Amino acid sequence: MAEVKQVSDNIEAKITARKERITQEVDKIDTLFEVEHLPGFEDRVGYFPILDNLAGRPVLARFSYGKNAPNMSAKFFDNNKGESEVTNERNRREFLEQLGFPNYPFVLQTVGAFEGAEPQIEEVNVDTLKDKTKVVGNIVFTRDPELTLDIIPADCPTGVLYCKDSQGNPIAAILHGGADALNAGMIRQGLWVLRDEYGVDLSQAVLGIAPGVLAKNYFITNEPERRGNGIIERNWGDYITEKTTDDPSEKRYVDLTSAFVMQALEAGLNTDNIQTYGGVDTYQDASDEKAYSRRYYNEHDKKRPGGQILAVRLNPDAVNKSSGLYSLPQAA
Repeated sequence: MAEVKQVSDNIEAKITARKERITQEVDKIDTLFEVEHLPGFEDRVGYFPILDNLAGRPVLARFSYGKNAPNMSAKFFDNNKGESEVTNERNRREFLEQLGFPNYPFVLQTVGAFEGAEPQIEEVNVDTLKDKTKVVGNIVFTRDPELTLDIIPADCPTGVLYCKDSQGNPIAAILHGGADALNAGMIRQGLWVLRDEYGVDLSQAVLGIAPGVLAKNYFITNEPERRGNGIIERNWGDYITEKTTDDPSEKRYVDLTSAFVMQALEAGLNTDNIQTYGGVDTYQDASDEKAYSRRYYNEHDKKRPGGQILAVRLNPDAVNKSSGLYSLPQAA
């Protein structure tokens, strides 16, 4: 008969201590309360200081935000303002062209939708465009400097991750922090895939998180048609209001950005390498006509339809200095 090991009496105490440590680390994260706008693009284009300040600027990441930022949505637009699918596509192309991104057709869109129970992590490159121009997933990454990744989030905080694989090849990734994905622990799981399958040292990875909706304006429910596996408390930690009834339609308010950060820290990221726009609220800013918010749109009789765009690419110079995959041979 196999030996049965005794479970430590203080295991619950250790779990509690770890949870408290992670919560303390979340509180230490560099949180921005106003969007940092790119010089020359005030009230139009935001950026991530933590990424722009990296030596050699190995990754370029920008997002549209502010009173002067045009609507980037492919589905939600105001005909009375002359917006349409065509004009909004032009807005997206102009955004990429003006900010130094590889433009169409070298653009792959991330569709941040949660499906199933897998991490939905996928590597893409220019060859991916032969088969598709959109990828449904929670973490979409590239090691190809000739490709632009973009996403048009609703209210979900979207992360841009910069890291290197085990061979030193730079990686740029989009991480979608939607409520369903966070509820399933997808940020933590996806980062572990990068660690286990690509050899990424997560303690050296750098993460910037774009604005999303704040907890006071965003709730989830436990209704089975939306959340078949229920609300998974451990994937929210302290960042969900307590359950007070057995009613599955009870509104439980969630702090998406803090839950995102919590899972990233649990996966192994370093506190000093994370910066968020966790003090910026897309919902409130939609009311002030500085942003677009799907929750605000749905709750205010379809007022202010639209969306922001976030784009990311690798700096070819940084890739060429690596040992690897997409580096070009150096001149003799």
